[in-house]
This record gives sequence, C-alpha cells and structure tokens, in this order.
Amino acid sequence: MTKLTKLREDATKLLNSGKGEEAVVLLKQILTENPNDPITKVTLTDYWSDEATKLYAQKNYVEAKKRYQEALQYAAKSDLIRVQIQNCDEFIKAQQKPETPIQTVKEESKEVPAAPVQNPVTTSKPVQEKKDIPLEPKKEVVKKETKPAITLKQTPAPNRRLVPKVLTAVIGLGAGGYAYLLNSQYQTKLNDLSSISQTTDPDGDNIILTQSAFNQWETSYKDVKSFQNNKITMYACLGVAGAAAITEIILLVTKPKSKKQTGFNLHPSTQNVGLALRYSF
Repeated sequence: MTKLTKLREDATKLLNSGKGEEAVVLLKQILTENPNDPITKVTLTDYWSDEATKLYAQKNYVEAKKRYQEALQYAAKSDLIRVQIQNCDEFIKAQQKPETPIQTVKEESKEVPAAPVQNPVTTSKPVQEKKDIPLEPKKEVVKKETKPAITLKQTPAPNRRLVPKVLTAVIGLGAGGYAYLLNSQYQTKLNDLSSISQTTDPDGDNIILTQSAFNQWETSYKDVKSFQNNKITMYACLGVAGAAAITEIILLVTKPKSKKQTGFNLHPSTQNVGLALRYSF
C-alpha cells in the first residue's frame, strides 16, 4: 500500500467518523504530493461546501462565508459557490444595519395665567326712595342636554403580511432541506467511489488489473457522474433558500404603513334637538 493510498484511506475513515478537520489535514498532504488529484479536490470541495451550508442554515453567515471561500480553492466550477458568498455578504450587511432610534415626544405642560385680582372699590350712590314695584315671575331656563359622541369602530383588518412571511419561510426551509439531502446522497456516492478505487487500485497508479474490478469501479464512477447533475439542482435550491431568507429579513425589517381610521361618528346636533351622523374619511 502506497503512502497516498494510506492517507486517502485514513482521511475517509476520519470523514465517516465526523472528524472533518483531521481529515482535511490528510487530504492537503495528498495534494502536496499530487496537486492535480481530482478525487481529493472534489472531496475537499464537498466537505467545505457541506460545512458552509450547515452554518448558512443556522444564519451564521460570517463563518459560512469562510467555509465557502475554502471550498472555492478546490472547486472545478466556482460560479455557484461565488453566488453563495455574495449572498452571505448581503446577509452580513443586513445584520449590521443599525436600527432607527425611537424618539419620545414629551408633552409640555401649559401654564394657565392666573386672573388678575382687582382691588375692590367702594362707591357711594345717592339714597333713593324705595317704591313698590310688582315682581314679574322668573322664567325657568331649560338647559339642553348634551350626549357624548358615539364612535362606531371598524373591525381591525387582519395582518396581511403574515401569509407572505409564512410562505417565504416554508419555501426557504424546503429548498434548503432538499439541497442538504442531495448533497448527502452525492457525498455517499463519492465515498463509495473512493473506497472502490482503493480496493481496485491499491497502488494508486491508475491501473486496474482485472476486468471485474474495472467494471465495479466504472459503475461507481458513473453513479458519481450522474449525481453531479443533481449538484446543479442543489445549488439552485441553495439560491432559492438564500433569496427566501433575504425576503424574510426585508419583511421583518420594514414596517407597514398605518392606515387612517375611517368610520361613522355620532355627535349632538348644534342646530336642533337630536344627533348628527358624520363619516370621517
């Protein structure tokens, strides 16, 4: 067993046991010995992309961007990874945007000036003789009763932004989950191909001695190639999930404009006895 084969086998075991950082060290050693090894580059690209996708789903966009940049070093097709890096930058800017402070308006108390006090002045009037004057009956003044205004309130309209928020979240979660499933299936096929390559070509010289071993390797290789088409769908789903997350942030940050309340108001009539109906636009 050659040194490169031993390193690849140890790296595969570490990846399967969840020790990705240790596996990356071994895979980089393989690239040091053989910089053009396509299987090692694909393995590193998928590992860093998978780690970035997990952090992206957790909304940890700073760390996700670092993983995507690591994957970009080994990716054969880097367009979709660059798109995810741009999405991370947009989310980071949105998270760092300061919120507008709420201004509190204080009511100033109004001072009512006191009425001036007049000095009492005593005046003397000439004394007149009292005469008997017939008293007229006093007229009783009937006070008009006023009733408080009655406001007919309209039923508050339901929150119209709730449905877009829920729909956006469902689309984002569905697209992200499907992308994660496709990536897991592709990683499994790739690990199978690596294991078969080590079995059929232990020397690492790209020469398979028996026809049956070659057929086994060719079948596994075709499976990996067929799943590479699904990676385009996976990256598309990641793009949809990113767009859904941006839309969700916009819906959360922006506030709906308040509508002017309209309705019918009942007020006491000023011209005659009764109530007056008025509609406010």
